[in-house]
Amino acid sequence: MLDIRSDDLLAMLQRRNPAAEPATLEHAAGVMAAVGRAVEQGDAVRAMHALLDHLEAEGPRPGSAGAAPPRAIILNPRSPVEVSHGAATGGTIDRQHGLKRLAASVRPLTLEDWAGPLAGAGELAARLGIARSTLQDWRRSGAVVGLLTGTRKHLFPLAQFVDGRPVAGLAAVLAIIGEPRTAWLWLVEPYARGGSPLDDLKRGRVASVIDAARDDFA
Repeated sequence: MLDIRSDDLLAMLQRRNPAAEPATLEHAAGVMAAVGRAVEQGDAVRAMHALLDHLEAEGPRPGSAGAAPPRAIILNPRSPVEVSHGAATGGTIDRQHGLKRLAASVRPLTLEDWAGPLAGAGELAARLGIARSTLQDWRRSGAVVGLLTGTRKHLFPLAQFVDGRPVAGLAAVLAIIGEPRTAWLWLVEPYARGGSPLDDLKRGRVASVIDAARDDFA
């Protein structure tokens, strides 16, 4: 696993380009770090988004040092443009009828369907030896994911625990993302290469997962 940090890249660029503008080097280091982290995770789509985000947010503005002069794109069509309207979609229906048809085709999704195996405080105490008071302290402090079911009861995804404790790095990810359901959805969403951010946390790749969470949510 590579430990890709923008400050390390910036130091390297400064050593090799002592006469370059600081802002240009900082921008280049940020782009390299963001793309490098996404490539390390095997996610080409995230790499492209990271590159585009940095170019949009931090790239040199027109007229600034290092900015390339704008170039006009001139299109010379060889023939008249053909206008296509496509095929008709059929008649429209009223909203109530549309909602009924939609409800008939929707499959109900339970909490376990997307969150995986869950357990309440009592079951965790019996299976993993986690005291109820400890579990609630963890939930309130943002150290574990507790998914609200009903009005007051919380269920806890079992996959977040290793040896009876929250997986390392989970609290940092929750602090960045905030909302528990969103955080858990992101943690268990598989990469294109296989695995997920939660799997990486369990493999000790904490820094890269935290950086990815910042890229996606900060």
